[in-house]
Amino acid sequence: NIGGRGQMLGAAAAAGWVGFTWSMPWPLHMLVALAAGMLAGGMGAGIAGALKAFTGAHEVISTIMLNYVAFYLLSYLLATPGLLQAPGSSNPKTRPTLASAQMPKLFEGYNVHLGLVLVLLAVAFTWWLLERSKMGFEYRAVGINPHAARVAGIDVRRVTVSVMLVAGALLGLAGATQVQGTVVTGFSSDIDAGIGFDAITVALLGRSRPLG
Repeated sequence: NIGGRGQMLGAAAAAGWVGFTWSMPWPLHMLVALAAGMLAGGMGAGIAGALKAFTGAHEVISTIMLNYVAFYLLSYLLATPGLLQAPGSSNPKTRPTLASAQMPKLFEGYNVHLGLVLVLLAVAFTWWLLERSKMGFEYRAVGINPHAARVAGIDVRRVTVSVMLVAGALLGLAGATQVQGTVVTGFSSDIDAGIGFDAITVALLGRSRPLG
């Protein structure tokens, strides 16, 4: 999922909208907004997964194209009164995230928040999923050789869509933590801040393994 920008932008929009329009107590509001972001991220990546599974469309090409779709859709939502744009403003920016949906700071004076803990939990979950679960075995088998996996009885289409849903949900976590912890004063279409492309470098340095 190259860069994952589309999924992060979609997640930021969903988590942000829930974060500044819904009214709930903390931490319920924070968790619901986070879930909305992860769901949006998963759905965005799931589109690319379905295209790969049922048409053979290369996931690199489709995710790059979907990045543009998400960017321009978010730009439209931010520039349209009554949608994501802050009321009474002509700037393409949202309202601030309500305090009840924000992730608390871990250290005073530093922009380090609960998202760091959630990311570490996500690392542990991803390691378990890939290295210790039946589903993870299927992911690795299809990734190495989908033809052999199909002969072994693995539903390659189901696995392809499933792995993209999981990847998208993780990207959704990244997008949601941006608007719920890092930039809580309102966001614009640059909320992803190039994080997705930095993540490619990190993934390569970590040899594409969760702990790395």
